[in-house]
Amino acid sequence: MRRLHLILLLGVVLMAACGDKGGETDSPLKPSRLHSIVCESEGYAIETGGSVEVVFRVEEPKALFNYALSSDGCQVELRLADNLRMQPEEIALSSIRESDVERGMYHATLVDRAVTDVYSVAVHIAIKLDSGELILSNPIRITTTNYVGGIVAVTLPKSGNAELKRDVVFSYDVEMQTFNAYIDHYTSHRTYFAQFVTDGVDRLEIDGVVVDKEGTTVDFSRDVQVDAFLADKRLSYTLHIDCFTGLPVVSINTPGKQEVWSKDRWVEHSTLWLDGMGRFDDIEGVEVAIRGRGNSTWGYPKKPYALKFTEKQSVMGMPKHKRWVLLANYMDRTLMRNRVAFFLAAQTSLAWTPKCEFVELVLNGKHLGQYLLCEQVRVDNDRVAITEMTPGDNSGDAITGGYLLELDFHFDNMWQWWSAYGIPFSVKFPDEEDLTSEQLGWIQNHINEVEEVLYGSNFADATLGYAQYIDVQSFVDYWLIYEICVNHELANPGSVYLSKDRVGRLVAGPVWDFDWGTFSYNASPAAQWGLFMTHAWWYDRLFQDDAFRALAAERWQLLKPKFMEVFEFIERERGYIKRSWGVNFGMWSIDTTINGDETLTFDEAVDRMVDITHERMEIIDRGL
Repeated sequence: MRRLHLILLLGVVLMAACGDKGGETDSPLKPSRLHSIVCESEGYAIETGGSVEVVFRVEEPKALFNYALSSDGCQVELRLADNLRMQPEEIALSSIRESDVERGMYHATLVDRAVTDVYSVAVHIAIKLDSGELILSNPIRITTTNYVGGIVAVTLPKSGNAELKRDVVFSYDVEMQTFNAYIDHYTSHRTYFAQFVTDGVDRLEIDGVVVDKEGTTVDFSRDVQVDAFLADKRLSYTLHIDCFTGLPVVSINTPGKQEVWSKDRWVEHSTLWLDGMGRFDDIEGVEVAIRGRGNSTWGYPKKPYALKFTEKQSVMGMPKHKRWVLLANYMDRTLMRNRVAFFLAAQTSLAWTPKCEFVELVLNGKHLGQYLLCEQVRVDNDRVAITEMTPGDNSGDAITGGYLLELDFHFDNMWQWWSAYGIPFSVKFPDEEDLTSEQLGWIQNHINEVEEVLYGSNFADATLGYAQYIDVQSFVDYWLIYEICVNHELANPGSVYLSKDRVGRLVAGPVWDFDWGTFSYNASPAAQWGLFMTHAWWYDRLFQDDAFRALAAERWQLLKPKFMEVFEFIERERGYIKRSWGVNFGMWSIDTTINGDETLTFDEAVDRMVDITHERMEIIDRGL
């Protein structure tokens, strides 16, 4: 690379030379003093990702300087016109070549850094002398080729926003005409002091009100539309802010910051806030009780919780109810297993599937990571919609329902029994304090009757067989979800639900608990080669009926197009929770190998989920 040195009058040389001269010149030049830099044009247009050459001239013409750009501290650089200490973010100086050294003419190549698609920035070419003097060119404006004026920049200055840790600068999405900003820490504030840089704008309006470009207070609880009025046009922009991870934030304070240490003891008179982050309606300090929940999941470092509001409460657009859960998804590297399983189940004919939304949980001021706020499995018109029995319903049709049953090998419920064929049944509704001995006896006898017919010689008879006792289609659709998601809990029942309404048949569902061993072959290697839940629970007998298998094939062909939508759903969720995933696993380290993806990156784990789901759909195609 050519190395030249500026020869200054009285031996003054430029500061921060890019390199030493390789040797002496044959004929020394007459010393001359650098007086000025003059750019030939005041403005240049640059394409996104492209470059532009700026022609400039130094005075005196024969003044020589080192214009190689390979060394740190090179004395030739760009400076912002409105802040000489700063270099522009959007463009950079990549090289300088001589054009006519006798006349002092040079070409500076400026390159677009692809930071943003639309900008207009005023800069100087600067040369700094070792005396400390900064020689600046006349200001030049570098503008993208698609720039038409309007709002150039939007900033939330820390000086005007005490809750911010630093200045927040918006980036511009030219296609969406949206300025986007990211606040990397959680703040409950939604109103910020904003400053605008404009070009050719006569006035700015927000909601029809003229605002001060130099600084105005803006409510960012929702996306903000700003209109810029130029001489002959109006340009509309959207301002959007993502805060922290972008997910809604649930904050719960217990009285005196009591620890939530028990699955059985409620911490009453706690207070819950929900910051919907502009996506959902906020909840402003309502009373709630909180306790631990789960079986094996309660033993993990990241705890799941149950919530009970004093009054029915709608949360994040989901129907009102008192009872909710916060699923920790501790062992789930994707953090999406339950969410994806619920999406698939919602495509079927199952009567009800829990709704859920991702949140960040703050308990007593401590951030605990990402959780899935979910409807709890309960009997209610908006959940498991069966008849709500009373302790007086002990005879006639009244005693026939409704019942919510759980098949659970943990066998840790109050009202539970083993069926004749070794299935662990328990009654979840009526509630344990309301269930009468008559009701318990009736549902036990009913299950025994169902099993006697199911495993009897006429089990497949359309009139006398099992079909008179169970809603066959629900059993098929329920099974399909377990097959797709590689959930083996049908074979070792845990969190498997059935319901029976008054004078009605047994109905499968809802689905629940899909974070353990799902979307993976680790816990179920046989799933790699074929259908693997046809031998589970009552299904071992059901699949011996040609009519049941035919219905399974029919339902699969009908539902498969809807199931295929899951891949688009996964991609949306991937983008939505990616930032939250990084924060969560910066706090928690999975100490199990249940799912087999515990050491993968987020994208690797999600890609693995996608691949396995594709494979399972192909296997079901072949198996049915």
